[in-house]
Parts: sequence; C-alpha cells; structure tokens
Amino acid sequence: MSSRSRYRLLLVPLALLLAVGGVIPAAAAPPTPVSGTFTTTSATILNVRVAGGNTIIDLRTTIDYTGTFTGSSVVEGHLIIHADGSANFRDVETFTGTVNGVPGTVTWNLTGGGTIPEYYGTQVITHATGDLAGLHGVLRQVGQVLDPAVGPFGTYTGKIHGTAP
Repeated sequence: MSSRSRYRLLLVPLALLLAVGGVIPAAAAPPTPVSGTFTTTSATILNVRVAGGNTIIDLRTTIDYTGTFTGSSVVEGHLIIHADGSANFRDVETFTGTVNGVPGTVTWNLTGGGTIPEYYGTQVITHATGDLAGLHGVLRQVGQVLDPAVGPFGTYTGKIHGTAP
C-alpha cells in the first residue's frame, strides 16, 4: 500500500471523529419565518423643512410589535413627502423585546416608500444583543398611514437566522 493510500485511510476516521465531536460545524440551520403586526404608539416631529417641492420631516416614533417579534421599538429617521404624493423614508429602529420568546435588542436599518396612505418597508437587522446576539435577517412591512398624527400600522413578514431562536 502506498503512503498516499495510508494517509487517506487515516484522514477518513479522523474526519469522522471530528465531525461527531462537533469540531467541524454542522450545516447552517434553515431561516426561520417571522410574521406579526406593528402599530405606532407615539410620533414626535423634530424638524420640518421644504426643499425643491419636497417636505422633509425628521422624526422619532415608538412602535409596538406583536407576533414573532413582541415588544416595542424606537425609530429615528427622515420622511420625505414629494409634491406628487409619494413618500420615502430612511430610519434606524431599535427593538427591545422577544423574538420567539428569546429576549434581547435588535437594531434595523428601515427603508421604504409608497403613495400615501399605503407604504412598504424593508427592515434589515444590523445588530442584535442579549440572547439574540448573532441574529440576522430581513423583514418586509406593508402598512398604512390613515392619520399622519397617529402614524403607520400594518403587518410584517420575513426570515431570520443566527444564534437565536
């Protein structure tokens, strides 16, 4: 038997031993689907300005979540309302609560737009702490703003994966 064949024979049991012992990581778990509702509970307008026919609003809101994400968040960002009635926004949102019962904090970059009163949004997880550390994923919002003084409400869906849940 050649030394190359003996070397291969030694590698096979070694690889099996390492895999069984957990040294070689298992395949990544499939993403977990998420869904639920959100409702704005307060909105504070920090600044309003007009530029080139656009109304630019700096704001801070709080939002309650139910479903896979259960808790509340603080959103800080910018809403631009265009002369044609369309709007777009870019925010940073910090959620505190549970995800499938696992506690922690999640930070999202939230972007979206639409034509008032309907809008869509995309939430990309950029950071998570507590038992949710390592969590990442993307959520999609579909919502409405029936009363600008009250703020948006709607549903979210998406997929998450990472260390939890």
